[in-house]
Amino acid sequence: FDPYELSVLHRNPTVIENEQTVLTCKKEDETRRQELVVYLKELLVEACVKHTEEMMRSKPGSKVLMEVCESYPSVEVFNAIVEACAESTEIMEEDDKTPAMSMLEDPVGHLTLKHIFLSESKKELDDDEPSLARAFYSKFENGLGEFASSNRGAFVLSALIQTSVREEVKGALKSHTKNIAKLAKGDGGGSGE
Repeated sequence: FDPYELSVLHRNPTVIENEQTVLTCKKEDETRRQELVVYLKELLVEACVKHTEEMMRSKPGSKVLMEVCESYPSVEVFNAIVEACAESTEIMEEDDKTPAMSMLEDPVGHLTLKHIFLSESKKELDDDEPSLARAFYSKFENGLGEFASSNRGAFVLSALIQTSVREEVKGALKSHTKNIAKLAKGDGGGSGE
């Protein structure tokens, strides 16, 4: 951004006209921000739902996705994230020669998921509030042990276990304890990062 563009992004944006600093808006700062949020919310949520996989795999996109999840938690966005993870996992299972990488193995994708789980873990959610952790667990409860077999997947699980589905995740991983311990010692052929 050039200096002019940056100045417009400040809380009280100004421009220089006739060598004088002039506010770009006559409305109160908070009023203007609330109006912008109302307008942008739907567009941001829609963009995140339509382009979830691309956003999760890109550093700038993941920052936008994480901010939308934090500011506007919604079932639509969380379901889109879970489906992006499921689709990437299914592609890997169907054809091992496919160059597509599972979201839990993607260098940026796994971090995006981990950070969203960690952000959610800091909140006290009611049962009726949208939760990525609950949606993720309900989709993958039978496959969580497989996620623990890779370094990046284990990082995602360590974040998931800090959320509201802690006990459910522990129960689902209980039958995989020996394999996880073996992998932790380096005897299981994980991703080896």
